[in-house]
Amino acid sequence: MMALLETIRAYLGWCPMTGSVRMDRPVQHAAAAAPGGREGALRVEPGWWNRYHNQILVAALIASAATMILFLLIEETPKYWAMLGGPGFGVGWAIGFFFSHKKQYARVTAGEFRRENMGRRLRIIRDLSVPVAFIILVVVLAYLVQNGMVGQILGIMLGLSLVGWATYGITLFWERGHCTTLIAEKGSMYTLDMAAEGECA
Repeated sequence: MMALLETIRAYLGWCPMTGSVRMDRPVQHAAAAAPGGREGALRVEPGWWNRYHNQILVAALIASAATMILFLLIEETPKYWAMLGGPGFGVGWAIGFFFSHKKQYARVTAGEFRRENMGRRLRIIRDLSVPVAFIILVVVLAYLVQNGMVGQILGIMLGLSLVGWATYGITLFWERGHCTTLIAEKGSMYTLDMAAEGECA
């Protein structure tokens, strides 16, 4: 259960993978410890989408846009008490992530979530966590729509929006404080030293 929660966090503000690496733009080759003490070359092409904070930004924008559209489409004002659960979850998530993000991103920097360093079980959990979370969300929303629970739907979208923006802000704050950037690609997550790129004073 804890591994699944960490994986979901990682995706919404919360994934982890590989030690700090130096990059020769636009492709980086860095030696990193692989299983069994072997060393492997890490090829990095940090395009706009591969930067983790940009992935979070897109998710937050989608959640916010969906919330706005839903609010405009609702003809009757939903009862506010029915909307409290989603924002409450979002605030709780933001607080929890704020206090745990340093530990999570330290694991990324240490290379714990680079794909070739992951065990089979962790790889399966990471591969399945996002599809499973998406399916659960769709099922819950379908149930609420079928039962006309518009307020709860709007609350969930508000909560997801809060999660996205809180994760985005905290992640940017951490990256700037450590002069690094998180890269998420091909099932792996690792960090790039931005001082070596001349992008950090």
